[in-house]
Amino acid sequence: EQAVADWLAVLAAAQSAARRNTKIGVAERTLALSVLRGALLDLLATDDVERTTAAVDQHLTNMSSASSAGLHKARS
Repeated sequence: EQAVADWLAVLAAAQSAARRNTKIGVAERTLALSVLRGALLDLLATDDVERTTAAVDQHLTNMSSASSAGLHKARS
């Protein structure tokens, strides 16, 4: 449980202060950690570095695109 809390704190530090303390911010951190943990389990089970790395990269791209779209929407 402490390991999860520690990782969630690291991910929180990467979020804006305004986003960090919202339900959406908590959900984003939980999703990011879940993806990382799942990819790690997959990597350990399959030793497929290329595929699991591509999956994490794609998730980060999706998160970045969603954040940019949200910022653009908020500014409109």
